[in-house]
Amino acid sequence: MRLLALLLMLVAPTVQAYDTLVLDVDGVKRSARVFPGKRADAAPSPLLLVFHGRGDNERDFSRAVGLHDDWPEAIVVYPRGQVREDEAGMLGWLGAPDRDDINNDLPFVDRLLEELQSRYEVDPRRIYAGGFSNGGRFTFLLLARKPETFAAFVSVGALSTEMPGATLPRPVMYLFGKGEPREYERAWAETVVALARLNLADGRRREWAPGFTEYMAGDGGAPTIVSLYEAGHIWPYNGNAHIVRFLEEHRLDSPGRSPESSSPQEGSPASRDGSADQQAGPGLHDPPAAREE
Repeated sequence: MRLLALLLMLVAPTVQAYDTLVLDVDGVKRSARVFPGKRADAAPSPLLLVFHGRGDNERDFSRAVGLHDDWPEAIVVYPRGQVREDEAGMLGWLGAPDRDDINNDLPFVDRLLEELQSRYEVDPRRIYAGGFSNGGRFTFLLLARKPETFAAFVSVGALSTEMPGATLPRPVMYLFGKGEPREYERAWAETVVALARLNLADGRRREWAPGFTEYMAGDGGAPTIVSLYEAGHIWPYNGNAHIVRFLEEHRLDSPGRSPESSSPQEGSPASRDGSADQQAGPGLHDPPAAREE
């Protein structure tokens, strides 16, 4: 029996401990599930906020996405949205700049970052935002409203054809499922172009990784990484390794200033000269060239 118990302990999956953070934001209780990094109590660690989609919650989303398992060095936080009448009465986030921030989602992010930095050893140069669907649209909103706070952004399964209010180039990874309804094809392509224009893409493209296209930036710009994955409206299977790699490549030069990007490693896909860049990355269809008009 002892041997059996030992074997079960060895093969049982490790469940990473988490903290539940509850905050008061203008008299309203807001919460988040926090997975501290391995050394968050002793050494400056990266911090990633990941926002769930409409109708989801931080508990189920964290289990499904598992970014904390794939990036144990980081403090990974899954905030909980609030009920929104403009999102069919489901939990969600402020997804468009022309809507009212009825739940104070933006002040919640400010308060959350403040509290996390007081509780853990957070590297202020490595704070990131990501989200899925409605949470991905909120991530685009953070790109517009708080570009000096975050070193890079990841949006999955979301659309934003104009990036209203966004003016500062920032590194962005944009992922979208090939199995999404075909009616979204044009909006997807327009979202790619809007991001590339924001980031001052100069028309060149190259393969960042198999199936991932980098829209290369001109002077003062930032990289835009785009991929279409083999699924519909779900989190990409095996996508976390690429997300972590992307985030690890970017940090703020200093808090409140533009990000700096690490140089691609010799021999990595991103270090190629782009001579075959027009073939890099599968897609719903070829997005229009992201050149300034």
